Formats: sequence, structure tokens, C-alpha cells
Amino acid sequence: MSDKATYQAIFFGPNVIAAGTPRELEYVDGKYQQEVVLQIEEDGVTTRRRFKIGRVTDEPIAYRFDEDVHDEKGEADVPN
Repeated sequence: MSDKATYQAIFFGPNVIAAGTPRELEYVDGKYQQEVVLQIEEDGVTTRRRFKIGRVTDEPIAYRFDEDVHDEKGEADVPN
């Protein structure tokens, strides 16, 4: 890690929501985020998916698809 407030992450999983595109994420308490929820809207339908951090190596840090999120209570961590 560095003195920056953000780091590069890359998401792998189903659909375009995790197409292997790098994204900037913020550190939480100086550490990599362990879980991230991404959101995408297609044809008026909102899809939210949870990703968990993979093996930590050099940036970009890999996140793997964990599960679809079905609650309607909150916003995604990283809107698409």
C-alpha cells in the first residue's frame, strides 16, 4: 500500500458489471476493502452484486463475484 487515498481494483464475474475493467477504490481505515457491492442499471432493472477480495498481490487488486444482492435498503458501494 502507499500514502494514496485510493487503489486500483479489478472485478471478475458475470455480466458487464464485472468485465475486468479497473476501478479506483478508497482504502477503509488504511486497508483494502474486503467486500464491494457494484450496481448497474439495464433496461430499467437494477442489479447489485457483491464481490470479495481475492489474493492480495500488486495492484490492481482482484475481486471475485460472491453473490447477487437482493435487498433494496441501500446504495451500491460503487455505482456503475
